[in-house]
Amino acid sequence: MTYEDVVDRLVQDVPEFAPVWREHVADNGEVLPHVLFWHVTTLVLGAHERGDQKLVGRCLGFLERALQSTDVRVRELVGASFVYSVGPWDPAVRDFIGTWPPLLREQAARDGWQATEARNKSR
Repeated sequence: MTYEDVVDRLVQDVPEFAPVWREHVADNGEVLPHVLFWHVTTLVLGAHERGDQKLVGRCLGFLERALQSTDVRVRELVGASFVYSVGPWDPAVRDFIGTWPPLLREQAARDGWQATEARNKSR
């Protein structure tokens, strides 16, 4: 996965995101990946709040694969514009982050998330 094709692959893997992508392009005249990935955050959090675990799972699966990219810009995109936007330091999202795939959880930990179990062990 490359920085140049990450958005296309996102829309392919998560077709529910296509309307957001189209609106983004219409508003900006181009794709601004970091801005667009902020919208991924809102999509995932909204799906989580609605209990749409299939959508959450597909989004998180895509983001986990993106973190495996050899393109550092893709990894930075996910870290800065998704994980950080979730607010991993916020106790309100701690349990949700605990359900994430391993690389996403590692990124969240670097951004201030601490798993409940680890927090309890340090007390």
